[in-house]
Amino acid sequence: MNRRRFISILATSACGLGLKQIASAEQAPQLQPVTWRGFTLGAEGSFTLYTENGPRAHKILQVCFREIRRLEAVFSLYNSQSEICRLNRDGQLLTPSPDWLPLCAAISNAHQLTGGGFDPTVQPLWQIYAAHFKAQPNVSTGPTAEKIAATRAQTGWQYVDYQNNQIKFSHPGLQLTLNGIAQGYITDRISQILQDAGYQNVLVELGETRAIGPHPAERPWNIALQTPADDNATQPVIPLENQAIATSAGYGSPLSKDGRFHHLIDPRSGQPAANWSRLSVVAPTATQADALSTGLSCANATTLERVKRDQPGLQIYSLAHS
Repeated sequence: MNRRRFISILATSACGLGLKQIASAEQAPQLQPVTWRGFTLGAEGSFTLYTENGPRAHKILQVCFREIRRLEAVFSLYNSQSEICRLNRDGQLLTPSPDWLPLCAAISNAHQLTGGGFDPTVQPLWQIYAAHFKAQPNVSTGPTAEKIAATRAQTGWQYVDYQNNQIKFSHPGLQLTLNGIAQGYITDRISQILQDAGYQNVLVELGETRAIGPHPAERPWNIALQTPADDNATQPVIPLENQAIATSAGYGSPLSKDGRFHHLIDPRSGQPAANWSRLSVVAPTATQADALSTGLSCANATTLERVKRDQPGLQIYSLAHS
């Protein structure tokens, strides 16, 4: 299983309100749930809307499906002809999709808020870790310090120049991964389509989770955060209404057998994030929640407190290693 699938399984399972529970929970009698299930960027996804007009809702779901496929052709690392794969291969992308500009702006914002903890040019570092443990699955040590240092020299968001008509790498060796933000962006796009169509009771779960309006029972959507299997911590339940939540955790995607090495790599040190077993962010958009949950997984407690103080629109739920 690959990095994105691990993240997606974790993010999906972190939503304690499953589809069966959604459908059977107290709901206004005149509203019926209509659900789409499928795959987004190689991982399972779904969204459920409540409506009095089922046939119209199914037509809207087809619009959403086409939008998901369009965005996959932009951001998917699975499709060798996607825009991101062409950018990584050629070092530049002419006439990029209009989606790149707002996404790159969100990346820059998250990069600044996390002090560089969120940096999608981390892909070369992930690649050397993945190759290292694929070749030596039983070792408990990572790549050499020299290898990590040499690879870190091929990273840096400041070397990505983005404009309306071109995205270009200004440093050799750069590679992008949007695994820490693209699913949030797609979640927001689908949420916007459904909201524009007039739906007021929607839960979108496409790797990250966004709630449009309240649950039909006129209460928030209740989202339970998953804890590691060997952790005795209580699973907090987060009320969500017109907000989004994203969760990042190294235990969901280990690279080494002991779990010490995983997909959450601090781009500033080249080492796996080690402070938090799980970190969740509630934000106005899934794009922001996705990027910040990834970037802040590399942060210490002081940085988390600073972000909470300076960004009152955010909620951060961190679980330290037991």
